[in-house]
Amino acid sequence: MSSLSGIDGVGFGAAGLVLATFCMRSMSALRWVAIASNVAFIAYGYFGGLAPVLLLHMLLLPVNICRLAQLRSATLAAPARRSQQRRAERAGSILRRP
Repeated sequence: MSSLSGIDGVGFGAAGLVLATFCMRSMSALRWVAIASNVAFIAYGYFGGLAPVLLLHMLLLPVNICRLAQLRSATLAAPARRSQQRRAERAGSILRRP
């Protein structure tokens, strides 16, 4: 194999990041690695003159950022929901006492 150019190195690195997303156990880690792969593929597409790659990852980047934000807000809201459910359960058990 001939020596790789820097652009090819970025492409292989981006592909490695995509592969890594399939190994992630948590959705948060998957999104972070997917964002990193999108950034790497955007660089690869831009510097390599690969418009389809560039366009695809420019579209996927905001999707991954949005999904990560949704995941983080759901994670932050979960303790408040559990607390609210416990209060409602306690109030319900008090009302049901004879």
